[in-house]
Amino acid sequence: MRLPKKLPKLPKITPRVRRFALYQVGLLVVVLLGFMVAGNAMVNRHQTCQMCHEMNTVVGTWQASSHEKILCTQCHHKKPGYYGFILGIPHKITDGVTHMMGAYEEPIQAKSSIQNEVCQQCHVSWRNVSPSGDLVIPHEKHFKKAKLACVRCHADVVHGEQTEGKFMRRPPMELCLSCHGGGSNTAPTLTCKKCHTEKAVPSNHKKDNWFAMHGTIAKDPKNPDEQCRRCHGWTTDFCNACHAGKRPSTHYGGEKWRSFHAIRAKADKTGCFVCHNEKSFCQRCHDPFKN
Repeated sequence: MRLPKKLPKLPKITPRVRRFALYQVGLLVVVLLGFMVAGNAMVNRHQTCQMCHEMNTVVGTWQASSHEKILCTQCHHKKPGYYGFILGIPHKITDGVTHMMGAYEEPIQAKSSIQNEVCQQCHVSWRNVSPSGDLVIPHEKHFKKAKLACVRCHADVVHGEQTEGKFMRRPPMELCLSCHGGGSNTAPTLTCKKCHTEKAVPSNHKKDNWFAMHGTIAKDPKNPDEQCRRCHGWTTDFCNACHAGKRPSTHYGGEKWRSFHAIRAKADKTGCFVCHNEKSFCQRCHDPFKN
């Protein structure tokens, strides 16, 4: 196949066509810039989030938090400004479709965790924080040495759940003990005084008869249960460790405890009555009329 000796000449672009093309490009740029400015302004308003009714609770918790002056996009956009708005367009389209299809689950959860860099826009990582009470929290050890994400402990600082009319903002003790209570092989198991400056072992716990008396004291109406729960209420398993089948340390002898228990009972019988009722438990084997 032979190629033509001369290629056909392209028609010349007239000045009129050139001006029209430039106008179209300019108009497109203006429209895109307007879309970016208007869209970024809209996503920076919490009222935009409330256009979807499922977001009302999320917005309400934000308004009741210490971050109510912080824009939603400052935390939830990957990058600041218009660049972050552009990067988030696919997610916004997906969210809109999810809303229209009703394919969401409540409570609404963020698609990705907030990065530490976002929190560090306002917060420093090297200070020791002493919130209300006697807690001391060494952030630097958690942040730099353990490399923990801020939201690992502070997931509820903005969108905390509401319980009994109050929003739960502080990390619960269960969360601390998920690492420090043996939940992690790398985190140290700490004593109370490491984090609680004023929380020491109460004086009555140091008495020799404390084990024998603690049940009586716990049941005393003058000693409300809240006093025990102040230290031990972080888990329902604390009391159950002894009271739900596991033998206390005083029940020495293992499976032969039945042979040894008389020695312990003669030393201090009141300790037995902390858990066992004399009539319903002891008298199953011991005849009260037998000398």
